[in-house]
Amino acid sequence: MEVKRLATAIIVLSIFGLVISGYSWLHNAGFASGEFCTIDETLNCDIVNKGPYASLGGIPVAMIGVLGYAFLLIGAILKWRKPNDRQLSVFLLLASAGGLAFSAYLTGIEAFVLRVWCPLCLASQAAILLLFISAVSLFLREKEEDKGELNG
Repeated sequence: MEVKRLATAIIVLSIFGLVISGYSWLHNAGFASGEFCTIDETLNCDIVNKGPYASLGGIPVAMIGVLGYAFLLIGAILKWRKPNDRQLSVFLLLASAGGLAFSAYLTGIEAFVLRVWCPLCLASQAAILLLFISAVSLFLREKEEDKGELNG
């Protein structure tokens, strides 16, 4: 079933994003080293993850990522268990769109303000983009199924 495959893809991508954000959060808090992703002045996790834009209102950006990916993971697991629940598809679409918008904001800060790239952040940005594409595919697939049921 296509719905379960897409839900599985969202689960896998959410876990990947959760691991990346979790490590970034630990790095931000000083519990993990960012040496492997602090390569030079252009690719530098320390500048991005410990700099002035690493938190919003005192909340680490990486923690926001952890929470976002956790909600997406829970939604995807529920969708996998209840493939006919269309509201879960809407939730996954909206939540991933919000995550993608937040990621675009952070990418803008990296590109235009800091002029430094964090490899972990880039991996997270790729994950949320693929997650959003999967959620859109899921939503559109179900919309087509609904359309077919009405015409059939």
